[in-house]
Amino acid sequence: MKTKVVLVAASAALLSACAYFQPEKVGQAEGREYTVTVKNTLAKERFAPILIVGDADDGKIWVGKYVSNEAHTQFTTGNPGPLAAKLGGDQGQPGKLGVGEEITFKFRTTARKARITAMVHPDITPDNYVTALVDLNARGTTTLERFDIGDDEKRYSVVKVGPAGTVTLR
Repeated sequence: MKTKVVLVAASAALLSACAYFQPEKVGQAEGREYTVTVKNTLAKERFAPILIVGDADDGKIWVGKYVSNEAHTQFTTGNPGPLAAKLGGDQGQPGKLGVGEEITFKFRTTARKARITAMVHPDITPDNYVTALVDLNARGTTTLERFDIGDDEKRYSVVKVGPAGTVTLR
């Protein structure tokens, strides 16, 4: 009998934990719903949590040739919380998005464009991120571009590295 109770309790805990694999809602609970798929095409590196924001004010992400404090936190630690709070965004998959992997999630907004950002995990390169500006009126695929913020080189300016994946809107 004890085994059955423990099994039921463990099953309930695992089932409730599934909610953590869905986007955390910070804002944007109104508007049209979109299905967004983010794919990592990097050869060796993974992404940290993904942030998606409708009508993001890019001036709160990039300041001059560098990044804001909140963006710096996401791009160097993987924590999108401060940037999400500043922009009012929705957090995507917690944890990693491995090499060749993709994640699909729902996103609701009244915006016409969405900004996606994520840290490139620092296993190999310490200060890179990926981003895309997605036109929500156009179905299809947008390139996810990779950038280096230059901290490890003491350059402290953003430099484009190249493509890192795709964002598909359905």
